[in-house]
Amino acid sequence: MVARGARIAAGVVGVVAVAASIGVAFFVPLPSVTAEPRSTVVDPTPAAEVRACPGGLVRLSDDSGQDATAISSIGAPTVTDYVNVSPDPLTTEQLASPDDRAGRADAAPVRVALPAGAQDGDTLFGAGQAQVAGTPEISGLAVASCTQPTSDTWLVAGATTTGRTSFVILANPQDVAAKADIAIFDEKGQVEAPGARGIDIPARSTRILSLAGLAPDATSPVLHVTTTVGAVTAAVQQSVVRGLEPGGVELAGPSAPPSTEATVPGIEITSSAAISGRLADADEGDLQSILRLYLPGTEPAAVRIHIQGETEGSASTDYQVGLTPGVVTDFPLQDVPDGTYTVTLESDHPVVTAARTSRVDGSSPDLAWFPSVQAQAESFVAAVPAAAASRIHLYNPGDSELSVTVTGSAAPASVTIPAHSTRFIYLDSGQGYRVESNGPVAASLSFVGDGRLAGMGLMPPDAASPPVLVYG
Repeated sequence: MVARGARIAAGVVGVVAVAASIGVAFFVPLPSVTAEPRSTVVDPTPAAEVRACPGGLVRLSDDSGQDATAISSIGAPTVTDYVNVSPDPLTTEQLASPDDRAGRADAAPVRVALPAGAQDGDTLFGAGQAQVAGTPEISGLAVASCTQPTSDTWLVAGATTTGRTSFVILANPQDVAAKADIAIFDEKGQVEAPGARGIDIPARSTRILSLAGLAPDATSPVLHVTTTVGAVTAAVQQSVVRGLEPGGVELAGPSAPPSTEATVPGIEITSSAAISGRLADADEGDLQSILRLYLPGTEPAAVRIHIQGETEGSASTDYQVGLTPGVVTDFPLQDVPDGTYTVTLESDHPVVTAARTSRVDGSSPDLAWFPSVQAQAESFVAAVPAAAASRIHLYNPGDSELSVTVTGSAAPASVTIPAHSTRFIYLDSGQGYRVESNGPVAASLSFVGDGRLAGMGLMPPDAASPPVLVYG
């Protein structure tokens, strides 16, 4: 019994000792081992900053008027580029254009590049093109901005109904191949277009596609171009023939991406009396000025449309519009007198938009597309293509007055812009300008002449790639 009691006592002592050790472990800090992961900050290797211009106007036929499935150019545009440093470091070269059966080298899209060695924080450049056509099926003025390649572009323009011809122009000015998809929407909803997926665009090359082959009989198309590989620039060429009369041509560039707020400055509404006398003919209905709107997603939206003249003291008009998701709406800008206007939108869901107007005062009508634009930084440049009389339109989206100075070939011009208002300045075509303001400003160019009308948005450049923190 004494021995058994001794063993029990020893066991109890052992249990207590273990319990005490465990208790101490809860209160005594344990040693820790930490290691900082190895990391390196990598600055992306500077590359040339590039823009691509859409190239010459095209048609469906060859030079003899035969082969209605062939795409061929009908002339060459004039490209204007501008950089705010001297000497001019820009380089230009033609891109390959295998879809152009005419094979004119001077009609091919142009690559404009700022070499990496010439870039610094103050170097700004831009480019644009202009072309006047005068064939039996294509007549009028077309201008376009030369834009940066991107992986996501919205195009709000075009039509493929009888007498309306549209092309999609995809340019890849970079040194790697790209692959693009085009989602197409119209007044009926999304268009099933298997041929619009997986489009290969080789490096430093261009693809031109007939929109009628992808979306036939579309009155109001909107295109969303995305890339799965690389990046591209995109534009829509639209031309009109009414009976035997050419009805104008335009090269429409990108609109601002979907947003609950949108701005379309510089909308030129002209020759309203002549147009109103022709609207009774069903084939002339698209002479009417319209605002094209598309609402992505699945939720309906209420949109406030504010139309404001660009001269001091101009009257304004407001409309309320309900949009159905997934379909395109052409809202008529009727009862708006001749003048220059800025349209601003406020929506409870993001929308994309652009405006179309026409001019009837020359030998044949002309049409223009004015895209929505994003606000620019306080300093940017405008390369004005050599075309008809041109103006830059400057919209102040802020709540405070802006002072803007435009410097170019002539003496600097300055303008004061009240909050949420637009002012314009006349520019010389074929010239470059630097624009400086004390706040963000949205800008576009318009071109008006005898039987000539065109519009061009000025988009802000993409931000430079930031340094990357790499672990390993």
